[in-house]
Amino acid sequence: MHRRAWAWVFLLGGFGSGLAGGPAEAQSPGYRVTILHHNDAESRVFNLGSGAAANYGGMGRFKTLLDQTRSYYAGQGHGVLAISAGDSFLAGANFQASLDSGAPGSRTFYDALGMSQIGYDAVTLGNHEFDFGTQVLAEFIGDAQTTGATTFLSANLDFSADAGLQSHVAAGRIAKSLLKTVSTSAGDKQVGIIGATTETLPYVSSPGDVVVGNVAAAVNAEIAALQAQGADLIILSSHLQGLANEQALVSQLNPGVNLIIAGGGDELMAGLGNPRPTDIYTPSAPGSVANTGLVPVAGYNNTSPPNVNSYPLPSTATDLGGNAIPIVTSRDAYSYLGRVTLDVSSTGVVSVEASSNPQRVASTSVDSTYGVAIDPGIQSSVLTPIQNYLNSLGNDVIGQTSVELVRNPGIRFKETNLGNLVADAFLTKAQELAPTQGVDSPVLALANGGGIRDFIAPGNITKLDTFDVSPFGNLVTVVEDVTSADLKLLLENAVSKLSDTPAPGPTPTGTDGRFAQVSGFSFTYDLFAQPLVLTSSGSVITQGRRVRDAWLADGTFLIQQGRPVAGLTVDIATLNFLASGGDQYFDPDYLSQDYFLNTRILGVSDQQALEAYIRSFLNADLGSDARYDARPDGRVAATPEPSTLLLLGVGLTGWLIRRRGVRLA
Repeated sequence: MHRRAWAWVFLLGGFGSGLAGGPAEAQSPGYRVTILHHNDAESRVFNLGSGAAANYGGMGRFKTLLDQTRSYYAGQGHGVLAISAGDSFLAGANFQASLDSGAPGSRTFYDALGMSQIGYDAVTLGNHEFDFGTQVLAEFIGDAQTTGATTFLSANLDFSADAGLQSHVAAGRIAKSLLKTVSTSAGDKQVGIIGATTETLPYVSSPGDVVVGNVAAAVNAEIAALQAQGADLIILSSHLQGLANEQALVSQLNPGVNLIIAGGGDELMAGLGNPRPTDIYTPSAPGSVANTGLVPVAGYNNTSPPNVNSYPLPSTATDLGGNAIPIVTSRDAYSYLGRVTLDVSSTGVVSVEASSNPQRVASTSVDSTYGVAIDPGIQSSVLTPIQNYLNSLGNDVIGQTSVELVRNPGIRFKETNLGNLVADAFLTKAQELAPTQGVDSPVLALANGGGIRDFIAPGNITKLDTFDVSPFGNLVTVVEDVTSADLKLLLENAVSKLSDTPAPGPTPTGTDGRFAQVSGFSFTYDLFAQPLVLTSSGSVITQGRRVRDAWLADGTFLIQQGRPVAGLTVDIATLNFLASGGDQYFDPDYLSQDYFLNTRILGVSDQQALEAYIRSFLNADLGSDARYDARPDGRVAATPEPSTLLLLGVGLTGWLIRRRGVRLA
């Protein structure tokens, strides 16, 4: 449908879903429920960055804005709910403040304290909640009960084999769904909320013994359960890591879901032409719920990717009852407060009210009318202790560089100097520790580009920088006796998600985190050859044919012309995340064997290895080292073989056309 046509649908309140279907007037009798939503906070508790970006976002401003908005809509007779669609925290220096606040079991999780004060009615479990294992998540959930009770949701996760998380299930702090009573102008109404977590969880995070089930089946079971309990409305809060996944889910759902709140994709949505609530309600809405436009920060507005999607997003499919389901989401890092009002007519028709829109989170210094101040409770209990911790890290200088150590562009699709540094750090630390722990000394290292999270600017390198670059707390690990055939499969996995831009030559692009940064060896691959295709569980759909050659630093070939050299094995330094199947590395479903018994965790983190390696240079300039200067080292190289002849043929054809004046039909 044309964008203008959709605009008329929203203005008329005609995005019907769920109970009866069909259009309804925006001010029809009945009742309204306003949902305030958010996703992917990811421990970005302060703001959206330095400079002008510091005036936008942040947990403290977000809470103030949410409080004002919740109060306003409750005063208009709406039922009001606050929902987070997952990824409540993310590894990095901010979260490290919590991990270093005490011994396991007695730590203070500052993000959780803030969430408890915000007062979410429901929080979906995303993938990053499992990055540090289930013990950390169990502690986090406990701290999220400090000020107000916080219920975490996921219908498709089974916690019964994990004692710590199962105890939260027994206490009602983790559930598949919940039924909330909201007060409306038409009396109390029952709103069901269902949570769902990405099925890719086992290889993008570390869920341990938590079992991941099918999303559609789990959600449908909860729809039936909530309907049996008398739910008037049902909301699905899902963390499937991209709007396309929510769109695909719709056609698998039984009737009953009235709204989907999506998380994990960081897409930007806004109803730029939507009327303000002041055009609908009296008295006038305060500034805190006005449509003030977008955050003027790159990536958080419509001037740079991601592009702005309409709010809500029209469903491209219908559920099994033929109902379209509106989908909303929000950008990350407390940058926006989503607010969507469901208008329920006296006949049960559910529509999205035209004034629904995300509200940007801005400071009073840049927006005196619509900006908000930082909540003092968040300031004292969350922001101040984290800032004190960061100050201590930032004052610890561990090295120097005269060039930028580059993350983007490139870390997920080509060799970078920072990737070289991180991989060298893993190999060096593993070679140092292996003899002391009875482990074979590795000869090469593999690091996933997605695990390298920030760049290092020229100048002093601080301990804080190492947390920003290697924040996940994964442990350096050695996998012994990997066959050359399995090494080829691992490298095929590393380059399987790359795509090519054919002209003027092979230019890799890609965003998947599995691309390998390496140490101790080099390899080449053909970007135009068949990539390895795996199912989400690791089974091979199509064998890969991209990897051409791989050789050790001493010149020993492990792979030649696409074929593994028979009879060779290598010991590999990597991280426990990859060794246990993260980013589909070392997945026994496509390798010749399960390397679990060959895996030795060395007990030092990725950040600790990087810090120690940088300190070993004794403040010598890393930028003057040929391995880390601005020139590529040649460790990972795309080659046009065997498509070189094709490209040459295309070029020759073009020359002949120009030479002979041939015209192609």
